[in-house]
Amino acid sequence: MRLLPLLLLLALLTSCEEPTATFEAFPLPRAVNMARVLGPAPLLLGPQDTLALRLHFDAATGLTNFAVAGDSVLEDWFTARAFRFRGLYYLVEEREDARYRVHAVRIRRGCVQGLGTGYRQMLALSQAAWQGRWPHLLTDGDSMRLRFNRQQLRPFYTDEVAHFDTYRLAATPGDQAVTLGLALRAPQPMSVYPNPAGTAATVLFQDTAARQVQLYDERGRLVQSYPTATNQLTFPVANLPAGAYLIRILSAGKSSTATLRLAVAH
Repeated sequence: MRLLPLLLLLALLTSCEEPTATFEAFPLPRAVNMARVLGPAPLLLGPQDTLALRLHFDAATGLTNFAVAGDSVLEDWFTARAFRFRGLYYLVEEREDARYRVHAVRIRRGCVQGLGTGYRQMLALSQAAWQGRWPHLLTDGDSMRLRFNRQQLRPFYTDEVAHFDTYRLAATPGDQAVTLGLALRAPQPMSVYPNPAGTAATVLFQDTAARQVQLYDERGRLVQSYPTATNQLTFPVANLPAGAYLIRILSAGKSSTATLRLAVAH
């Protein structure tokens, strides 16, 4: 593998180490129904992929469940309690030992940034905490357990959200099933679906042609290579470690390659 593609790969993908920082439990504001904010069946159109989601809000717990819609099945993505503060939505996931993982989402003018990036935002927060960015928020006796202060942490989350791709929100009727056929009609020349994927991922092409689809891990190692001559390719990911991957698509007769990012979550 040439050096330039490897450097590009390393720049695009994050490490698979587990975030070390978590938040101690804190009083949560009144829960926001994200199924009302985004719609129960939103379709998110991104620059490199398409996310077809189903959202369900539980009024008793204040939790919104996010699931990814596949061809005929739904795969749970994550469940969180949401609240809004100064232009950002904060999604709070409860972890083991009553600790919280928090990531921010920006939703405005029909665009969405940062949704479902809790792993990456908490990893960045862990690194910042190790560098001593918020010593006053550290809990005594546990250097990686922090108090959540939305005023002091807002600049961090605002900056984090800005690093993620912008998705265009195409809401669908609540009683309409979001299927792969719907995603195929999205105006994407190439996309991978669902993303994140848990059991299998499908790469969608704009046309039928001979191609080689290569899957790389976050260290730039080739995981698998698939030849295809159809307008889509489905490959298994159930046995892959959770984390970030890069898909390189080489088309016959073309010197350039296309790349897509894929997250695997179990």
